[in-house]
Amino acid sequence: MGLFLFYKIIKGFLFDNENSNKPIPIISIIIILIGIEILLFALSKKYNFLNFWPNKSVFSILIAAQLLFITPHIKKINDSVIENKNRAEKLLACYFLICYSLLFYTEGRGGILAFSIGLCIFHYGNLKSKAGYFKGILFCFLLLFLLLNIKSNSSSGRLFIYKVIITQLEPKQFITGIGYGKFSVKYNELQAQYFSTESIDSKEALLASNTYYMFNDPLQLIIETGLAGIIILIFLLIKFLFLFRRNSSFFSENQLLYGSYLSVICIIISSFFSYSFQIMGILLHFLFCTAIIIHADRLKYSSKYSRFLQKRQIIFSRTSLLLAAICLLFFGQASFKFYIELNEAIKYSNSGFRKKAIQSYHKISNNSVQDRDILFNYADELAKVNKIDSALIILHRSSEYLNNDKSALLMGNLFEQKGMFLDAENQYKKAVFINPKLFANRSSLFKFYCETKQYKKAIYWGNSILSMPVKIPSKTITAIKSETKKLMLEMQKLRKK
Repeated sequence: MGLFLFYKIIKGFLFDNENSNKPIPIISIIIILIGIEILLFALSKKYNFLNFWPNKSVFSILIAAQLLFITPHIKKINDSVIENKNRAEKLLACYFLICYSLLFYTEGRGGILAFSIGLCIFHYGNLKSKAGYFKGILFCFLLLFLLLNIKSNSSSGRLFIYKVIITQLEPKQFITGIGYGKFSVKYNELQAQYFSTESIDSKEALLASNTYYMFNDPLQLIIETGLAGIIILIFLLIKFLFLFRRNSSFFSENQLLYGSYLSVICIIISSFFSYSFQIMGILLHFLFCTAIIIHADRLKYSSKYSRFLQKRQIIFSRTSLLLAAICLLFFGQASFKFYIELNEAIKYSNSGFRKKAIQSYHKISNNSVQDRDILFNYADELAKVNKIDSALIILHRSSEYLNNDKSALLMGNLFEQKGMFLDAENQYKKAVFINPKLFANRSSLFKFYCETKQYKKAIYWGNSILSMPVKIPSKTITAIKSETKKLMLEMQKLRKK
């Protein structure tokens, strides 16, 4: 898709005349892509190495955007081939049923909801009557109610993220922002601050986890950039609505343009429920649709501009998209090479070849592509060969990209080995407050107090482990509880002496 987008924009630079080259069967390519993606998604349930998306919800968003992209074209073919209007409507309804079946199969609420809103826009002409409005509103409310109840814990988790942000950010940070791209690093710190004063045995604690996304891209941009982000979003929204209104009269004759708008709307809507604009595949599709919209807008309205303004608009829009395409393609190639080297380092690590693993991690740790886990893995390997100071240096470097309970536990362990007990205690407590529902985090803090003979604190955290409800039973949790009971009994004997 990235190469195709690059070709499309280069073509726009070389050929001003739309008919100067044969059109590429874009719709056929998208349909083939959808088929391949669904097949890989189905196979990934059995073969994990085929799992190429971070989660089902993100995958459903791309599928929804691609289905909306081809929908106007499908309707045009359906109407032109089937003369009977009722039969044509039934066949189109079957197509929509297939689309919803695919989306519900992915279990992605964001994609389903965004696709539904896109369909409402697609059927806007049929919704203009009072009955149509009522049906459209009722359909959206019923769908929203259904989706919220499919994964109620996920919805509650998002609300909890908003609560932490509102209560823990300083007032000035709502204006200045916390720094672009810094949410994934800053949020876990804010969550740790929150649970340092709130109960870690509450229902909220069960919702907490390592969080790297706000699951609301526009709001995350505002939190990161403050007032500047609000201004940028308002400008982009006004610009998009202006283009949509201006080009809407051409939708009936240009299905490619119509599908591009529906795709863009789908991705924008889904970004309020997920992190669509932070996924490369979705971003490429969004950029591809944007290129089609700008190209079509230039063709329709080129006669209304003076030659100078027309050329300037063409050069600016195409250059911007071309640079974005080149950057995405370069990043994709660099990422592919990076993750090949990373997989090699992981294989060395899993096989016990510490020296080779450390050499591999050292080689890729200075790569321009930064992965939030790479420096942590590097530090972990150094810790395993007892290179404590080097491991701490790497962990401090990783704090610019990673801030979760795993890094806090490792740092706590390294500080403990160096005899820096106060720093170690703070890191162990931080791990608990970042992810309070994990037994392993509380167990690490409990063992630290046992080893440093801080028995009063150890008893408090031991009781916390024993009284903590088990959400999903496992052998690991059973072992942690058994070990805690044993150590608690030993402490009681020592205190009696």
